This record gives sequence, C-alpha cells and structure tokens, in this order.
Amino acid sequence: MIHFASRTRYAAVILLVALLACVAVGYFRDRVESHARRVELAMDFTDFEAMAGSYDYDLAAFLIALRRAGLTSLALTEELGANVGYDGKAYAMTGAALLNQARVTPIRDPLLAKLARTNWIVPGAVYLLVSDEATYDRYRAQLPLHFMPQSVRVLRASRPWLIEVRTQIDYFNTLGLGIPTDQIELARRLALLVIPRFQNDERFGGPQIDAVFDDVLRYDPKVSTVIFFGLNNQVMGYPDHLPQTADAFGRHLFNFGSIETYDSSQVQKGNDTLAKLIPGRTVRVQAIAKTELDKLKLDEVVARYVLGVRERNVRVVYLRPWPHQDGSLSIEATNVEMVKAIADELRADGFVLGRATPIPQYHGNNRLLVGIAALATPSIFVLLLEFFGWYRRRFAAAAYAITIAAYVAGLVAQHDAAARSAIALAGALLFATAALLVLIPAWTESPAATTPAQLLRSLGWTLAATGVALLGALVVVGVMSSPPAMEEIERFRGVRLILGLPPLIALALYLFDRRFGLGAKRPGDVFLSPVLAYQLLAGIVIVGLGALMLVRSGNDSDISPSPLELALRHGLTHVLSVRPRFKEFLIGFPCMMLLPALLQPHRRAIGWALALGIGVGVGDVIDTFSHLHTPLEISVLRIVNGLVVGALIGAILIWIYRRTLATSR
Repeated sequence: MIHFASRTRYAAVILLVALLACVAVGYFRDRVESHARRVELAMDFTDFEAMAGSYDYDLAAFLIALRRAGLTSLALTEELGANVGYDGKAYAMTGAALLNQARVTPIRDPLLAKLARTNWIVPGAVYLLVSDEATYDRYRAQLPLHFMPQSVRVLRASRPWLIEVRTQIDYFNTLGLGIPTDQIELARRLALLVIPRFQNDERFGGPQIDAVFDDVLRYDPKVSTVIFFGLNNQVMGYPDHLPQTADAFGRHLFNFGSIETYDSSQVQKGNDTLAKLIPGRTVRVQAIAKTELDKLKLDEVVARYVLGVRERNVRVVYLRPWPHQDGSLSIEATNVEMVKAIADELRADGFVLGRATPIPQYHGNNRLLVGIAALATPSIFVLLLEFFGWYRRRFAAAAYAITIAAYVAGLVAQHDAAARSAIALAGALLFATAALLVLIPAWTESPAATTPAQLLRSLGWTLAATGVALLGALVVVGVMSSPPAMEEIERFRGVRLILGLPPLIALALYLFDRRFGLGAKRPGDVFLSPVLAYQLLAGIVIVGLGALMLVRSGNDSDISPSPLELALRHGLTHVLSVRPRFKEFLIGFPCMMLLPALLQPHRRAIGWALALGIGVGVGDVIDTFSHLHTPLEISVLRIVNGLVVGALIGAILIWIYRRTLATSR
C-alpha cells in the first residue's frame, strides 16, 4: 500500500481538497444532467411529405397520429432554387429556355410573349412565374438577401407574378429561398414545434442573418431548435459572421442543433465556434441516414435512438420516415408505432417530450473550483515520487507551478480546454499507476486456504484497485466537465492514451519493479531472459489485440463491430439496461480477481499477461468517465454492472483453477 511520509503530507492534504472539489463538480454536474431531460422527437418534413404523397396518405391526419404517438416537432428545410415548382405554386426557367420555347410554340403568358418578341429576355437570367401570394412574398424577401438590388426585378406585380433574376441557373439552383409558408402554418395548426433548417450563404452579414430568422418567426414564434444544412456543410454566418449568428440566437433564445457525427470531417464548418459563442444553447442531434435506415429493423432503429438519448446526451431525435412495413402493419401504422415506441421508452426512462433542453452553464464549471480540482494531478505525482523514492522538493514545486501556469495560461488565452485536457490526462495516467501499485501485495501473498476466503480476498483487491482508478476518473470529471465538453463540442483528446498507456505501465512495473515478485535484480535480466515459443506467440497476439483496441476506440472508428458483438451488446443492454464494457468485465476485473488466487509459479508464468489485462481494466474504468457526453449516472451504472459481471467471471475462473489443483493432487 502507499504510505504518506511526513515530508509529503502536504501533498496528501492538497489531494484531499482537490478531490473534494472534483466531488463538488460531479454533484453539480449530476444535478444539471438530471434536469436537462426534455427531448424533441422531430420528423423531417421533406422526406415525410414525399412518402405520404407516394402512398396517397392524408398528410395532416398522418401527422396528427404521429403527434399523438409522441412527435413534438417538424423539421422544415429551406426550399432550394432547384426545387422551385415542385409544389405547383411557382415555375423557374432560364431566359434561353424561354427563347427556345418561343421559337417552337407560342408562349401563353402575354408579358413573357411580349418580352420574347421585343428581345427583352436575357438568355442568362432566371425567370420566376409565381401563382401563390405567400410564395411571391417569400421570394421577394429572400432574393434580395442573395443578390444586389439591380439583379432582381419584378416584371409584373400582380398574379401571376413575374420576377427576373440576373444570375446563372447553376448558382440559382443551390440558393436557399426560405421555408415555404404553408409548411410553417401546418406545424402551427397541428401544435408542433418548428425546427428550421437553413443554408448558409458566405456573403450573409448581420442584417441578412436576422432576416432569415425573422422570416420564420413572422409566421410561427414556436421555433425550438435551428439545424443547418447545405452542400458546403456550414453553419449560418461561416466564416466571417458567426458572432452575428450568435447574436441572433441570443435574442431569440433558439437552441442550436449540433449534429452528432462519427467522422470529424463531417462536422459542420463553424459548428464548434458557434456553440462556444452561445454557451448553454447547444443540443445534440441524432439522425440516421436514409441509406442506413433501409438496412435496419424497426426495433434496431428504436433502440439506437433511445440509446443516443440515454447514453450520449442526445436531445433532438431527428426522424426520417421508415419506408417498410412491420409485420401486418401498414407503412403509415409502422411509422406511428416507431414514434410511439421511442416515446414510450424515453418516458419510461424519466425523459419528458417537448422543447429540447441544453446543458446550461452551471456552478460546477466555476473557474476557481476547477482550478482547485486540477491540483489533484501534481499532488498524486508528488506522492508517487515519494513511493518510488524519487522525491525532491524542487520536483514537487515544479509540478505545482507547471499545473497552475498551464491552467492560468489556458484561461488567459481562451484555450482552457487544451490546458484542462493535458491536466486531466496526466491525472488519469498517474492515478492509473497508483491503482496498479495498490495491487503489489496481491502479487506476493499466498492464496487463501479455502475458496470462499479466496473469493473475498480477491474481491477486496479488485475493489481497492477499482476504487483508486475511480479517483482518476473523478479527476477527469472534475477538470473536464464544462457544458461544451458535455455536448462534445470540446473533445477530450486523451481517450486513446488512457486506454493504451496503463497496460504498458502495468507491464513495465511488473517487469522492472521487484516488489511485484518477478525476481529480476537488474533491467538487463529481463531483456536477457529466454523467451519460449508460446510466450512469443502470445505476445504477438496481445500486441495485435492492443492495436485493434486502440483503433476501435472512440465513435469515429473505421472498424465496425462484428454482428456477434452487436448481438452481445444488444443482449447486455436489454438485460442490464446499461451495457458494461467488454474490456472491463471480460479482461480487467477477471484478471484482478484471479491474480491473488494463483500459486507463485503460475503467477510468474503468466504474470506479464495478468499485468497487461489488469492495465486494460484500470485504463478502461477511467476511460468510461472520459466520454463526457455520457451522463454520470450512466457511467456509474456501467462500472457497477461491469464489476459485478467481471467479479462473477473471475469467481468462476478461481473455482475452476482451485478445482483443477485439487484434482491434480
């Protein structure tokens, strides 16, 4: 065990204070997470309208059925120039097309016919013939946002209205022309919240951005969350006018929908900057692409959305209609059942359906409190120096000075996320080392006389190592739990190191620290020891598995889980509610349980493998809390479930081992 010498008791006291600060951050964070539990179920109206039209469903009646099932919102997308005319209320054509038509057949519209005869039609311009007054008003409001005044001319100010736009058709086709008024009015009539989907124009300044927002608010003030789209994958105001977009969000108190992605290259440009400019107004959005939706079963779709809300802090479930029948249900009834199943499961988990609630600024993100929590890292460093006999006062002073300087510099430079990540990563690795050192007596003690006594002893050592590892997780929580990190706007970059380094630290301690019972007197003895064929083969396998573990870590892995693994995940989630992690209950905890039960010769034979396995488990315990978008309650349940299942597996291994020994005698 680690004992505190009198010369380092100050570090133990500071560590205790810092850990209490971490506990305070965790408490405030848990309170915030327990209150931010309102979720939107939104349907993409464009896809929904297309499906309803394909099967001749009554659009309003279908939406009413979905609302009764739990739907809260309609996601309404700006009309693109390429889609003008799809609703029959307007028609867009180039001047060249009009002139060609005039050569073949008479033009019925008298004004257009006159313009063609008198050569007033510009071949390169676009002409809009509009038969609906609301659509005309929308075009009159939207077109001046994209063009200079002289580029847009109203040629006829009465029905059917005629507008000339001096632009190329390719550019016109990509423009956002506002959200159709009838869609906004439909949402208002059916008491559904509106989620506007706007496209950025890089030339937009403050007035244009305000006009885009006001165009929706003029018809319906019940805008909940704004989600951006577009071929360039940009948020409104990117790259030069993000502060003006942030001002618009601040005035209107909209939520900003940050779309969850599994590839960093897919994150919308300007997403993180905008989210940081409007703290406490960002919500995570989960959607399933249409191409992937076609490959999933209905229960898989429901389970994925519910999992996103429960375990990844998703607050806007962005639905697309499921284009298949479930059993004997019609496609219409199947979609109603999908929404109802998601809504019922979320309500059963304590969530409320309505306007999404973001993670606000909260007391746990207080700079002073976080600064105190950060002192846990140099404190555990000083205590470890003392344990290894390397303590020097200048080393301790340097550790505290570097930590404080890094934290303050991050605040001053407004890059505190990077400073926090470095401090949290160092703390996590140092506590992982301390967790491994706690097990030193387990490497040298003799097994218990009876199996029940051995099970209790093994469980005690497992709980001790896990407890110290959880202190490292607590430091990560205390230092990193800012709202942007909890919304995954600011990302903790140390996840792979937390997974990959503890096994290597464990192996190094086992090989080079004689207190682990290996018996090597000098480091050279380890490198000059003979290697058996099975050890070489096992080493190659373990290195390969370690590389696979690192590649598979995180949400953006290029290697997808196998069907068997997905089935196991689904089964564990169904049985335990929160799925424990394989690296904990299949590797880490069983190795911790088995270690003190082995005879010394057997420990030496597979000690290196046990050290690696224990390191994997310790690192994964801390890594569980490094995914800051996962609520604390879920992370705690994950550890508890993993510990229970892993201890049971370890107990079975101990029973088999002792039974085998008894039989061999």
